[in-house]
Amino acid sequence: MKSKRNHEEACPADHFIVSVARDSRVTVADRAHDLAKVATKQKAVTGCNPGSLTTQSCHAQFPTGCTDSRSKYDAYLNFLKNQTPGVSMASTAELGDTDFKTLESKVPSGTTSKNHAKLAPTLANLGEGNIVTVIAYLYFVEDTGKGSGGNPSVGETTNCKLQLPDSYDFHIGLGFDKTLADQILQTKPQPIFGKPTAMDKTSVVAEMAPHTRGAKWTFERVNSLQGQQVKVVGQLMMDNVHWNAKDDCGFSGAGHGCWRSTIWEVHPVTQFYVCKASGGCTASSPASDWTSLDQVP
Repeated sequence: MKSKRNHEEACPADHFIVSVARDSRVTVADRAHDLAKVATKQKAVTGCNPGSLTTQSCHAQFPTGCTDSRSKYDAYLNFLKNQTPGVSMASTAELGDTDFKTLESKVPSGTTSKNHAKLAPTLANLGEGNIVTVIAYLYFVEDTGKGSGGNPSVGETTNCKLQLPDSYDFHIGLGFDKTLADQILQTKPQPIFGKPTAMDKTSVVAEMAPHTRGAKWTFERVNSLQGQQVKVVGQLMMDNVHWNAKDDCGFSGAGHGCWRSTIWEVHPVTQFYVCKASGGCTASSPASDWTSLDQVP
């Protein structure tokens, strides 16, 4: 994403992920609140060696990620980013433009870039951690591994600061303005770092995480759908790192350079579809009107 435990605690956290993701008895509200119950147990891991890790070993060993520096990060935020809900976990709600605006208006007072765990119970009541569906237009997608001058970007702590080709998120901008989407479909504009336009400023972020992306979920395949109507399923999450006037256009007094409409996002994405019906799709459209990303040519 644009931005961004001690190993002895890794096993309990891993077991928790499995129980939430695979237990069919978990109710709609349980996932959000069960995640919140373990929020304060998550710890940042400093002093790790990214050079000894792969994308998969990073997430297997460090459920909250890790860093080679001494600076601690928001461990619970990373813990949420590193969840693996699985494609079989059903969505509990469909969210649209108004819903995200409402969520943004309910960001808890006192939110900072490093106190997610403290806010977990309140955020769970808002649905954080539940699986949601968003039907919108694909404004753009960015491979966050592409740095300046052809060099890889600085790795995120959630991905153990790795700088491998497969260790970066795909940052997706979703929007609800069909007129803007039609323009995007025709002109295929690409985001320019530091120069956000309407498609950036009005976008809701969704992240395809490296350890949960399907083999066919390539950047090129996703990018080929720019401007089209899509259906995205994944975990609802508040990325408190971006709760500031510089990043969040929904923040009071947001600056000219803000590049997202809200700090609420879908992260990680577990399912991705494109509408193939000529008249567009809705939440009630049959499955035959949607094509899975895996089946996109």
